[in-house]
Formats: sequence, structure tokens, C-alpha cells
Amino acid sequence: MAKIIIKMYATIREKFKEEKVDIESSTILEAVRKLVDEYPILKEEVLDEDLNLKNDYIYLLNGRNVEFLQKGDTPLKDGDKISIFPPVAGG
Repeated sequence: MAKIIIKMYATIREKFKEEKVDIESSTILEAVRKLVDEYPILKEEVLDEDLNLKNDYIYLLNGRNVEFLQKGDTPLKDGDKISIFPPVAGG
């Protein structure tokens, strides 16, 4: 298990009111599920109905989009930082 940091941005952070959370986990998906276990208010924000990463959210590992890594199965190591961004519309 790796000790990592999860940071949330935009509307997630507005609801959650925390700047960052320290979690111990082996993969991205496991880390997000543990985050939801500790803070159930985030469940509908960051996970879909099957408890997988929401497709329309952006999950970064150390600044790299996990879609281009191994998605939720991306392994973690000590000191990694996960950033979660909700979908944003503009125009």
C-alpha cells in the first residue's frame, strides 16, 4: 500500500470543503473508493453506480490523465498525488 494524497477541485471541493486527503492504497480506483468510504458525501460525485471512476470526470496521477495510463488499475507508489476534476462546460 502506498501513502498518497488526493486533491479535489471545482464543484467537488466546494461540497467537500477539504483541500486534500491522505489515503493508503494500491491503485487509483481503490484510493477513490477508500475516499468515498471515509467521506460518503463524495460517492455520487466521483463514482458511478457500479463504484467505478466516473467517465466524465478527469483523474490525474502526478499530472498525467489516468485514461492514458491503466485507468482505475493504475498502480500507486508512496508520495503520488491524485487530482480529481469534475466535468466543466464553457462557452
